[in-house]
Amino acid sequence: MARRKLTLEEQLKGIRAAVRSKRTPPQLRKGLRERAKWLIEQIRQRRPHRRSKKGLKRTGRSTQ
Repeated sequence: MARRKLTLEEQLKGIRAAVRSKRTPPQLRKGLRERAKWLIEQIRQRRPHRRSKKGLKRTGRSTQ
């Protein structure tokens, strides 16, 4: 059976599960957290930026 490459999102999901697990050794948790931060940055860089429509930003104040 061929090995399948995991997407960044799938990797992040697995790392978060490992950090939450009580079976994960304490010495691995720091490295897993750092890997999670790196993956989040990679995911943000690969996604296109959404532009907000001009004038539709919510400020919480009424303009009336």
